[in-house]
Amino acid sequence: MIPSSIFSHRILSAINSPHYQRVSLFVSNVYAKAISAHKTAISSSSSSSDLCDFTFGNPRDMALPALISSYHKYVEPLNPEWYGYCTITNTNIQPSRKIIALNLSKKLSPLSFEYEGIYLVTGNFGGIYTCLSMLLNKDDEVIVPIPSWFCYEPMIIACQAISIEVNINMNTYDLNIDHIKNKINNKTKVLIINSPHNPTGKIYSLTTLQLLSNILLDEYHKRQQKYGSDAQPIWLISDEAYNHILFHNNEFISPATVYPYTFICYTYAKTLLNPGTRLGYVALSNQMSLDYRLLFRKYLPRTLTINGYTVPDCVTQYMIQDIETLSISIDVQHMEKKLNMILDILLSIGYKIPVKPQGTFYILVKSPLENDQTFCELLLKYNILCLPGSVCGIPGYFRVCLTANEDMIEKSQYGFKEAYQQAISSSNTDNNIDFVNIQNYT
Repeated sequence: MIPSSIFSHRILSAINSPHYQRVSLFVSNVYAKAISAHKTAISSSSSSSDLCDFTFGNPRDMALPALISSYHKYVEPLNPEWYGYCTITNTNIQPSRKIIALNLSKKLSPLSFEYEGIYLVTGNFGGIYTCLSMLLNKDDEVIVPIPSWFCYEPMIIACQAISIEVNINMNTYDLNIDHIKNKINNKTKVLIINSPHNPTGKIYSLTTLQLLSNILLDEYHKRQQKYGSDAQPIWLISDEAYNHILFHNNEFISPATVYPYTFICYTYAKTLLNPGTRLGYVALSNQMSLDYRLLFRKYLPRTLTINGYTVPDCVTQYMIQDIETLSISIDVQHMEKKLNMILDILLSIGYKIPVKPQGTFYILVKSPLENDQTFCELLLKYNILCLPGSVCGIPGYFRVCLTANEDMIEKSQYGFKEAYQQAISSSNTDNNIDFVNIQNYT
């Protein structure tokens, strides 16, 4: 028998964290089985799959032609060091960092950015975990508004820190500033903010962000009075993965515009709809004090190395020049069209959508059954895959992903209607079913 002590307690704790357990069980018990069953059905006949997959942000159409052209362009080496180590000293990648800094300075004006404050990382996984592992000590606390991306908690626990969950305002999907303020104490080291927000689609307003900044700056002032030069601010990690995917002419505002102690974390996976290409960056604005910026210029790259050299491959880094210069992106207008299609279908059936999304890939829908996991099982009987809200920390809801193609959306109308009517009419549904024991999804 293999002893459990073979594994790191730190990693075991992260793997066994509630959010990670929920998504792992969903993927293994639901998602993988459903996908496998439908692939088997396709291979055994000439018909196409009827599965309508609304779970994760995977592409349903071929990759962007401009993206493929960029790959071909940068595969060909221009000098002997073209395929060398992709460290920040590699002059071949400086143009990519410079164009990011230039575009951020334009987009987030009056903030300004220097290329030395741009760090290329393996998507938001790599960027956020790099910031957390660089900043956190054992038993430090990280405030996370809930619902949230299910990977924040295991990353925090892997750093031996403590995730402090704070519910958002469920009437507006806005941050609950008073609740955040009440959770702040001397152990609070980091606050994670995600806007546009997964899974609600909420974009936090300038007013909300200014109120948040006020309480964080007030806390820093108190710490300075108490600890003097040893005082640290609460570091804000701004997850801006969806900041280009905006609907109904909404505008995105970065928390960095009002709070100087902010790490901007961005991934190209959403804008390009290519999550398999691990490419993103961490950015520090010049609003952060020079002393801190110089410190992070030294330690952030070293943290990337220690974490397993979590930088993108060289060709992918070079491609940023095209992505940023040519504004290579998915068609957001088409994404908004699909949003309106799904909203029309769900609302006409009777589903409740408390707040329509302002951005992201997602719609958060109230489950007609109290147990969202049970309802998602019911949807699967009609070949519809959705993510239970409990996976994101919000039971009683389910998430619909807009990366499904139009054919899936049209096919799903019948199943969404049948499942809704069955849920409403049924009085015998076991709403207390244990998610762990749900096995027969295929």
